[in-house]
Amino acid sequence: MTGLIRLRTRRGRWGTSVGALSAAAVLALGATACGEDTSPDDVRDAVSSVESALDRAGDEFNDFKNGVDAKNQVQVGQTAKDPDGRVSTPVTVTNTGDKEADFLIQIEFRDTSGDLVDTIVMNIDNVAPGQQGDGTARSNLKPSEDVTAQVARALRH
Repeated sequence: MTGLIRLRTRRGRWGTSVGALSAAAVLALGATACGEDTSPDDVRDAVSSVESALDRAGDEFNDFKNGVDAKNQVQVGQTAKDPDGRVSTPVTVTNTGDKEADFLIQIEFRDTSGDLVDTIVMNIDNVAPGQQGDGTARSNLKPSEDVTAQVARALRH
């Protein structure tokens, strides 16, 4: 349900993506599936994996001591389903600083009810001052319904 994958941005830079299903979504899936083939232990393991992935995402942000809040410098586009069922969205950052910068960005994918269904952490690197950098956020999961993307947090460093 979770995974750490390498993500290549459109600019050719590599970033890290951490995906996770929210605990509430896992519990909802587990409650629905428990009568079938999913055991309570499987649900408990899934929730534990989700919490671990979310902790790793938090750790990535905590590692930066001199990062500047850049959430307002990040724009996400419309989401689209890829042929494999995953969701992707274009991400554009604008470097409002006075020197070249890298961006660490957490993107959340939410369903129509506003519930978190997936989250990724990505990098867009080497953005010149006053310029924009582009990347693509791609979910690790294959949501069964429409989702939107939003910036959870971002750092310029």
